[in-house]
Amino acid sequence: MARILIVYYSRSGYTRRVARMLARRLGADIDEIKIVQPVRGPLGYALSAIEALAEISPAVEPARKSPTRYDCVVVGTPVWFWSLSSPVRAWLAKHCGRTGRFAFFCTMGGSGSGRVFAAMAKAAKTRPVATLALTDDEVDAHDTAKLDTFVEAVKRGAPPRVVRVARKVRAVAEQHSVA
Repeated sequence: MARILIVYYSRSGYTRRVARMLARRLGADIDEIKIVQPVRGPLGYALSAIEALAEISPAVEPARKSPTRYDCVVVGTPVWFWSLSSPVRAWLAKHCGRTGRFAFFCTMGGSGSGRVFAAMAKAAKTRPVATLALTDDEVDAHDTAKLDTFVEAVKRGAPPRVVRVARKVRAVAEQHSVA
């Protein structure tokens, strides 16, 4: 079975709710991205907007779970002003290129997922095996159709680590075989 990690940042709780639902359905481990010095209230909201629009990355706490130990890492973010949240941008900058496959999900008030998924793919330097965009209303309504489709796509896109190792061993063996 594939090892899957859910990594997310949530300011208002919507992204956290989706991350927990996904972790249950995928049998995945979960790790929350935390800002070193979070700012709450109206000032924090304004700072979040500025960071997202200016593509500034705040300092984030070290990951509790190493993404290199997983076959697929599912990264979740809220959409801030039609932009990728700054804590997720910071996490991707630290961990891109250190793991194999990614899948992305986002929560939003209304729109911006296309732009956010493009920014995530650029930061991760890879195309995702699956994406999921949910509005806050869909999260509140417990809409599971999109969630189910995403879960199946992640499962198909995250083959077990053993399979990948077996392919590498076979390729090395073919290189060294005598004709």
